Amino acid sequence: MSIEIIRDLRGLHSSIARHRNGPLNTAASLAIVPTMGAIHEAHEALVIEAKKHANIVLATIFVNPLQFGENEDLSKYPRTEAEDIKRLEEKGCDIVYIPDNKNMYPDNFDLIINVPKLSSILCGKKRKNHFQGVATVVAKLLLQSGADYAIFGEKDFQQLLIIKSLVRDLDIPCQIVPIDTIRDSEGLAISSRNQYLDSEQKKIANNINIILNDASKNFHTKEIQETLNFVKDNFKKVGIKKIDYVEIRNNFTLENINNSNKSNARLFIAVYINDVRLIDNIKL
Repeated sequence: MSIEIIRDLRGLHSSIARHRNGPLNTAASLAIVPTMGAIHEAHEALVIEAKKHANIVLATIFVNPLQFGENEDLSKYPRTEAEDIKRLEEKGCDIVYIPDNKNMYPDNFDLIINVPKLSSILCGKKRKNHFQGVATVVAKLLLQSGADYAIFGEKDFQQLLIIKSLVRDLDIPCQIVPIDTIRDSEGLAISSRNQYLDSEQKKIANNINIILNDASKNFHTKEIQETLNFVKDNFKKVGIKKIDYVEIRNNFTLENINNSNKSNARLFIAVYINDVRLIDNIKL
């Protein structure tokens, strides 16, 4: 059965109803994989995971204007719809929902969802309102679809915790399912931004995961500041000249941790290689 392409909310509701209530899928479960398109191996892994949890897999493609900041060019975000649909279909996705801006945010739309505590740190320091945009569109997609499961990757770990928080606080009956960060053969976290790296920049970026893993090996025998300095120093040694942040925070709350209690720690980084911003994290 070929993938069903839906572009408006009424069509989405009709499609989901058909899949859920068909003769072979009575009370079938639904898993959603929200994306902004530019589908790559990490998105495909999310679809594969979704199929483990539900009878019906819905992927969404929507380049969300609310999560782009003043210095982030929405118009330059890669849009590869035909290729995206092909890749999703090959991985067994049943429905792809591709709304336009007017379908997602009608003229009278006047709501923003904010998860302030989790959104004001790490990537939220400089990307003002980014996570408000993420929270708003994800909440809408979960409510529009009535999904039983939603699949997200741990590469965007801060985003993952924000989505878990909004689902809990808004009583949205959807289980958030995380999967490990998907990496390429060199260990770099897969991201649509990687395509902007030339060969020399890619070699530099390949060091990120190596340095994070080295930092994790000795974390429990060193002071927190020693680990932070180790990461920053080694980033500079391999040619990463601009560091946005290197921080160690609690794996569940994103609160700062101290040397007296280093359990449930996670290391978060954001760096620039030329103008390409890359993020990563690792459980310590």
